[in-house]
Amino acid sequence: MKKITWLGSAVALAFGLSSCSGGSGPYKKLANGMEYKIIGSGKGSPIAYGEVMKFHFAQKYKDSAMKDTYSQPPQYQPIDSTGMQLPKEYYEVFKNVRIGDSVITRILTDSVFKGGMAMMPKEFKKGEYLITTFKILGILKADSAQADFAKEVQKFQEQDSIHAIAQKVKDDKILQDYIAKNNIKATKTEEGTYVEIQQAGGEPGKDGQSVSVKYTGKFLDGEAFDSNVDTSFHHTEPYTFTLGTGGSIKGFDDGLKLLGKGAKGRLFIPSVLGYGSQGSGKIKPNTNLMFEIEVLDVKDAPAPPQQLPARPQIAPKKQ
Repeated sequence: MKKITWLGSAVALAFGLSSCSGGSGPYKKLANGMEYKIIGSGKGSPIAYGEVMKFHFAQKYKDSAMKDTYSQPPQYQPIDSTGMQLPKEYYEVFKNVRIGDSVITRILTDSVFKGGMAMMPKEFKKGEYLITTFKILGILKADSAQADFAKEVQKFQEQDSIHAIAQKVKDDKILQDYIAKNNIKATKTEEGTYVEIQQAGGEPGKDGQSVSVKYTGKFLDGEAFDSNVDTSFHHTEPYTFTLGTGGSIKGFDDGLKLLGKGAKGRLFIPSVLGYGSQGSGKIKPNTNLMFEIEVLDVKDAPAPPQQLPARPQIAPKKQ
């Protein structure tokens, strides 16, 4: 992450603001149906208009953890009521928070996904609450938020780098044991991805080339977490990206460099080349992954459009 990413969209914020029913005192209710309450620390001044809230949050649905930010740098959100940085209805929730407060809110799945703003995940049911808890870590002036964010990112990267050294060894042992136990013939890349070629293809792709694939991503226990083959995941278009440009997780990019057009196989990706210590959605931190792959195409990526030279400025004729 190279810059502060604000929680700007209504759907993203609806996920972020849904919460559990803990805490004392009654809920207040907003016009959109969301209920909330603030468990206060009683310390410091409330956040002022235009200041930036620094926070962590954890999301749950029923008893299942969906996402939390505690294993990554804190989140930052400017507080205003214009709808430019923060949807207006949510300004009412955060305008009175102080450092150390917890914000507890709840909203029904019916309200989050109504109007077709986003497709309700198949595991969700109507009439149930999404669950998240916010913890307010700091209140910053707008002109100091970027520097604070940069400091947090640097600290996180230093800690993550130290963690990744040990995690890489642990990941490799897990994958080696899995491959040996299941009698899989796989080649290990220099980066650390294990590639099983089940059907040979053409010339493998190289950095700068475009690849299109069908895939199913699974945990090592066999549970699928994403697929563009299985229609239950609601996206069946081929996944196309350019190798070597950061368009996919590193292990996916790395492993595909051993598979050419028409090839089929599996990639066994260590967590340090996948979603790392942060995880993503259903993928928990430090989780090794397996992808079933069919390479549909490998070709040179289209050249970026050339910019036309600037038109010369022509001085107006004297009258």
